[in-house]
Amino acid sequence: MSQSMPDPREAARVEAERIRTNRDQFVYHPLERVMKDAPWVDRESLVAGLEAFHRERMARVPSPARFPEAKPWVEHVRAHEHELRRLAELNDREVALYRSLHHYLAFRGFAQARPVLATAEKCRVAYVPETDQGALHIKNVDDPPTFWKRDKPLPPRVAEYWWDKQEWAMDGVGSGLHIDDEPEEIFPLPVLTMVGHYANDVPSVVDFLRRYSPFWGGSNNLVYDKKRRSVAIEKCSFNGIEVYEPGPDGQSHISGMACRDPKSSLGRYQTAKRDRYRALFKLPEDGPDSCFWKACDRAEQKLSSTLKRLGRRPRVEEVTRLFVTPWPDGLCKCGSKFHPNQGYLEYTLITIAHLLDRRRSLRWQRNDDDLGWPSEPEVSQA
Repeated sequence: MSQSMPDPREAARVEAERIRTNRDQFVYHPLERVMKDAPWVDRESLVAGLEAFHRERMARVPSPARFPEAKPWVEHVRAHEHELRRLAELNDREVALYRSLHHYLAFRGFAQARPVLATAEKCRVAYVPETDQGALHIKNVDDPPTFWKRDKPLPPRVAEYWWDKQEWAMDGVGSGLHIDDEPEEIFPLPVLTMVGHYANDVPSVVDFLRRYSPFWGGSNNLVYDKKRRSVAIEKCSFNGIEVYEPGPDGQSHISGMACRDPKSSLGRYQTAKRDRYRALFKLPEDGPDSCFWKACDRAEQKLSSTLKRLGRRPRVEEVTRLFVTPWPDGLCKCGSKFHPNQGYLEYTLITIAHLLDRRRSLRWQRNDDDLGWPSEPEVSQA
């Protein structure tokens, strides 16, 4: 797929405006969140090499022979960061916090910190090509409500539906590790943006993401296209990738912070890194970290087993009920707490469902004040 390169200055302007609206949220809150989840870690030793690491990332330019598409994106990343630094008035420490914190913690920070990162459990997505109302794409967005603000209401009518304008779509959920082996390539290529310029269907997306696997991680992704092909891609680590084709029902799904097959290469790697993390900080088997990962696995199992039970052509009502029913009967988190010492309460803030063939979107979202959940969704129809 041939597309013009995005303008790095315009992208930086938009991003800088967002940062200026709440500098603490976008620059400093990620580290504060880490410390709240990991009060047993010395803060200064945890981030002692962060600024040097970010400078090293920016200098480690990928080989043009191995990664021929990367060259213009290297210049894009550099120009974007230069302009973002200027417009948002970020110093070296703030740029490193904003751009490289989680990479640094996973590759180096936790391994050297004195006596990690247990993030709030993130999201689920499903793609069902056949329901009683056609193809369905549905997602729960889970996060602590610390900075939660409701989105503007959906417009009841839209002139053009988003799915009419593209050949394929990708949706993702967070899936990180406290500790991850540092890959050979650490330049911050925007791989999940790049793929939109070089792929036009599910097979070409998978090929591109495999080739650029060392440059991205920390997420699971679901991809589908106009031919109703789909895949689930698990990528908790920069050092591996698992691609799951759908079964006979054509359905795909992903869950945050989970590997569906513990015996897969990536599943075994995830387990080994969890064990190393607990050993480094002498965390108990029944502590909040272990309970967090077990909750992630339970949510994945519930999503997988329920979709399988609903069968090849479920009713939309059945699938949406799974996503909006409170945990543990459904997947909607309503202040769930899985351990007394858990740093953050778990909330599903938004559920959004796209009825692709009907050109209709449904959205449930919590209130700002009391975090109440609506009885009926907003509806937008093209």
